[in-house]
Amino acid sequence: MIYLKVFFPVRTTGFLKVCFATLLGFQSLFLSGTVWGQGAEAYKWSVQYLIDQSQPVFGRTQKFFPRHNRGLAISPDGRFLYAGYNRSSTNPASSKSREEIGEVRKIDLNVVDYEKATIRVLVGPRGKSIAVDDEGHVYLASGGVNGGVIAVYDADLLHKELEIATNGCEGVAVTREGGDFVLYGTEREGGILNRWLLKKNGRTIVDATPNGLGGTGRLAIPEAVRLCGVAVDGKGRVVIADPEAGKVFRVDKNGANLESVEIKTPGALAFDGEKCFVTQALEREITILDGNLSVLGTLNVPWEELELSPTGNNHTGALSGIAVVPGGKGFYVANEGGQTPNQKSTYGRKDEFTDFVNGKVYMDSMNDDNEPVLHAVPVVAAP
Repeated sequence: MIYLKVFFPVRTTGFLKVCFATLLGFQSLFLSGTVWGQGAEAYKWSVQYLIDQSQPVFGRTQKFFPRHNRGLAISPDGRFLYAGYNRSSTNPASSKSREEIGEVRKIDLNVVDYEKATIRVLVGPRGKSIAVDDEGHVYLASGGVNGGVIAVYDADLLHKELEIATNGCEGVAVTREGGDFVLYGTEREGGILNRWLLKKNGRTIVDATPNGLGGTGRLAIPEAVRLCGVAVDGKGRVVIADPEAGKVFRVDKNGANLESVEIKTPGALAFDGEKCFVTQALEREITILDGNLSVLGTLNVPWEELELSPTGNNHTGALSGIAVVPGGKGFYVANEGGQTPNQKSTYGRKDEFTDFVNGKVYMDSMNDDNEPVLHAVPVVAAP
């Protein structure tokens, strides 16, 4: 079953729109269809969140921005999703500035309305990769922007606790070792993996000291070209994606036992128990690895049934950031550069652009909606 979220406000315009809202009488529209992964378990797919360009957020238009959602992370309780965009809606006019300023959103997953679901917008950081620890601190990897820092914020994105200088970090992961937090960050150039031991004052992160990986907290990985996503498995081993080398690497926290597996354009990674989900950018697939770095199967998105364009904006639509819900409850994945097809959308609020076109109702009959965050939930087989 494919689940599509639709929100109807109290205000209506036009007889057909009133009839349509009355006929449905609910906020969620269900379409049949279940998609099975190749050699993997079945998942139900839905669009959890997207940018409805006809609607503002906090009074700001979304007609052109934000765009390019790459980073995703979920709060420890599974209630909130953090989404990082490479281009912000408050950018200056120059194209260079647009590419250098992003924003990060905190989204309430319990709210159906896309605009109301956004409860906080942090303008500036791009959040090309995002991690959240078990206390709720949020770690934002900004790539080459602002000196390539990893910025640490509180759970509400209101207070910056720490900045850690890096050389273009595009992957960030945090784990707990005993009573301490350990942070990993990749560098875009040079195949470098960094490791820091974090220090707290009360509940605030106040310092980061290079640690591990052979004693320096810094490891150059042979054969690496451009390191991106990073994650830590249940045994403390570090797994890193390299889209240009076409490999996923794995190494122990002391820098030993480096190994790899070939996967086309891997971008981001997330663990669900021993299973590692790997997004494959322009391949627009998700590969699942087991604890031996062997491929369990491939998941494919049901683009047509979700009424999304497989290729997205200017054929650049990709699967990028991914966040797993603990306990085998599925995952969220960013469709960076994605959009609804044919300058129309069945999603979002009913407004003056809602209309029947060729016998079908579109919430927006004149504009596409953008940057969908997809939600996949495993299907439990009948006994």
